Amino acid sequence: MPMERGPEHDLAAALAKGLRADFRWRNETALHLAELILDATDPSLRLASGEPAGEPLAELELCAMRIDVYAWDGAPGWDEVLARGLAPGDRESSVSDPLPGLGASASRDAQRASCEERAREEARRFISLAKRAAAQADPAALVSVHASLLRITALSAIHPLLALPEDPRAGALPPPGAAALLREMDERAAAGSDFESAQQEWLARLEADNAAAREPSFGPFFAGLSQSLRLSVALRAFRDAARTGTMATALEPLVGATGAWQPVRWKELRRGMPAAWTADLFPVAEPVSGLAALSAHCEAALDAAGRLWAAKSLSTTGFAALACALFARSACALAVVEET
Repeated sequence: MPMERGPEHDLAAALAKGLRADFRWRNETALHLAELILDATDPSLRLASGEPAGEPLAELELCAMRIDVYAWDGAPGWDEVLARGLAPGDRESSVSDPLPGLGASASRDAQRASCEERAREEARRFISLAKRAAAQADPAALVSVHASLLRITALSAIHPLLALPEDPRAGALPPPGAAALLREMDERAAAGSDFESAQQEWLARLEADNAAAREPSFGPFFAGLSQSLRLSVALRAFRDAARTGTMATALEPLVGATGAWQPVRWKELRRGMPAAWTADLFPVAEPVSGLAALSAHCEAALDAAGRLWAAKSLSTTGFAALACALFARSACALAVVEET
């Protein structure tokens, strides 16, 4: 008997129209993207309708593991789609940035409420964009719906930090770390050393300087975190290019960082962070878009990566919060890249 045709196949047939006819993985990519959109639709509808935000946001965060649109036996990854798979057409962006100013209030409850309202707004936008993509699949529609999902997952990663009870033993965050991280990259490059391959050295130093890094749950956490060295090199390239008015091209580390996000493997590390941390990591900023927004997100992501690189006496809550901030900033940076 022939296999029953599901709604994902009908949606994939519509989405394929936004991909190049000669793109080798056109059908596989369209199906993978269709499944991702359908998986995100139900929790987005519940979130947009005013349901308590915790459960739908947790479901949406799980979508991050497939947001790279990659499969071993088919879809080659969203970086390949952006580079070679989109049919001719304009990209567009009319979206406000969801992260700056999350820490504007000194109240954790107000910070959580702000995160939830921004997530509900983005969920409504995602639903609208998904409908448009199903009815009128063009490159702009595909890019916009994917970028919207990136922004939702960014907010979903931050939400537990604001919704869970505050950890009384959270301690303090490391000082801003972007400048020190970039110096480390430069010094290693001058010495002929590969910064991207320093994962084991980094782990050994974290274990020596942080009791939290010697806990059993830290292993699965670091397995994902170790790729942030490679990610940091790409973030720097995008930031520096954006400052000169151009766009870097090393998409795969950014795309891979989103698809590698699996906090379910270390959920016991994630606890409520102090309100002051939110103000530190997500301060009020002037509204910007395009390359200016890309530069700002990359700089903030490098700051989080730098703090993680040099962490000393950092709590498990601090490690988790910085990893969430790094993911959220990277996801939003990728969204800007897609739409610029």
